[in-house]
Amino acid sequence: MEVDRRRIRPEVLAALSQVPEVQKQVRHVANAIRRDAGRLAPKRSKKGTLRRNIEVERVYDPVTRRVSYLVGWGQKAWYGWLVEAGTEDALPRPHLVPAAIAHGAVAMRGDQR
Repeated sequence: MEVDRRRIRPEVLAALSQVPEVQKQVRHVANAIRRDAGRLAPKRSKKGTLRRNIEVERVYDPVTRRVSYLVGWGQKAWYGWLVEAGTEDALPRPHLVPAAIAHGAVAMRGDQR
């Protein structure tokens, strides 16, 4: 299968993102990423706080009028990005980005929404 790399007009992307069936499919992929990231996340305690606090959040951007789903760490696992990317004292232990890549999603960075 060949992928069409032409740019989609923003208003078309916004309209598509609001179609209920499209939202359902995107939410399904986001939940699969959450499950896989939880499975891949390191577990240092019996509680497994990092694994249990990977969340999916529905986001509506009023400027672009797009609906998207973000997968990331909840408040109890605020340190998730430190584990993912590593620190000067600890090697990176990626789990969220590999899960996203495995499902064909795009890893967002900074202000890219």
